[in-house]
Amino acid sequence: MDRLELDLCNTVVELKQIHPDWGRKRIADQIGCTEGQVRTILSKYKKGTLDLIVSAETTLAEDLKLQKYKKEINTYRKKYLDVLQKVEELEEQLTFSKQLENIKEVLVPTKFEVPSKEPGEAVAVVLAGDWHIDEVVDGSAIGGVNEFNLGIARTRAKKFFEYTVRLLRMCKSESKINTLVLGALGDFITGWIHEEFLSSNSMTPPEAIVELFELLSGGIKFLLDEGDIENLIFVGVCGNHSRITKKNQSKNSPKKSFEWPVYNYLAKWFANSEYKERIKFKLPTGYFNYLTILNKAVRFHHGDGIRYAGGTGGVHIPLRRAIAQWNKARHVDLDILGHWHTREPSRDYVINGSLIGFNEYAERIKADFEPPQQSFFIIHPKFGKTAEFPIVLE
Repeated sequence: MDRLELDLCNTVVELKQIHPDWGRKRIADQIGCTEGQVRTILSKYKKGTLDLIVSAETTLAEDLKLQKYKKEINTYRKKYLDVLQKVEELEEQLTFSKQLENIKEVLVPTKFEVPSKEPGEAVAVVLAGDWHIDEVVDGSAIGGVNEFNLGIARTRAKKFFEYTVRLLRMCKSESKINTLVLGALGDFITGWIHEEFLSSNSMTPPEAIVELFELLSGGIKFLLDEGDIENLIFVGVCGNHSRITKKNQSKNSPKKSFEWPVYNYLAKWFANSEYKERIKFKLPTGYFNYLTILNKAVRFHHGDGIRYAGGTGGVHIPLRRAIAQWNKARHVDLDILGHWHTREPSRDYVINGSLIGFNEYAERIKADFEPPQQSFFIIHPKFGKTAEFPIVLE
């Protein structure tokens, strides 16, 4: 018996003596031999025919040779185990591939189709307000974030009407829109309600309303010519800046506003024009101006009827309280207002932005910065206010 066989026999017998409960397979796995070798060695050991004495003639060369064989056995064993693992992985992949083929035969991807183009009825609404065309904003006084004068006012007003037509064309590709509602929310001029405006404004209030008439009449004509609409409804409310009184008054307030004659002159001018059958005017008679749009009740007002002096939640909390009170007298589905120079859409109200943009007063009261913008949205007969877009006028 050579040294390698003797070492194997010794190892098998020692493991069996240390772990009498181990079976032949576990011993074989432990030392890397076959179960048959373990069976043979243990059988000879029990019969007493196994010589476990190491020969005294074992030489250093045999030890070195034995050590080399052990290393080779360990190397081959590792390679063998690696191959076994790879075989298992390939078998799993093959099984998964077969399952996938079966799934492909069973599953059918859901097919989607673009619905046929049958646009539903809708009404477009565009809001104009807080233009302040006679006011001057010195950009250097507010860090250069905005600048405003009559020339800029004219440019932004022109963009307002042009962008409205672009939005109309876009929305008409998916909806049947024959009517546009133009909500004029007041404060088109700054006026002289404060002493400082007498010297800082670029125009007197009478001059400003003449300019305003030209801007609005030209813009409305442009919408009727280029907007691809059948009808336009003009809804007017008067702002607090356009008043001719020192303080706001409740009685006959629209008739104490420079905007009231502008709205009335617009109505008279278009009543005698080629557009008279396509345009209607809902002129202001009080603080509110109501209009039903596709069975949805809408309340237009300037927004200065909300009392807010700062605090958590902004204007939204006092606005919701006010709406709840107003709805006790006459319930509406949507409130539309301006005044706050910050565009804020919500589920049941829309606060319009401004054309003038950020100014010295906004900086002093620490108002949120917002670029000049107005609002455009769609009213659906079932869902009410849906698609909504800002008209940014920078």
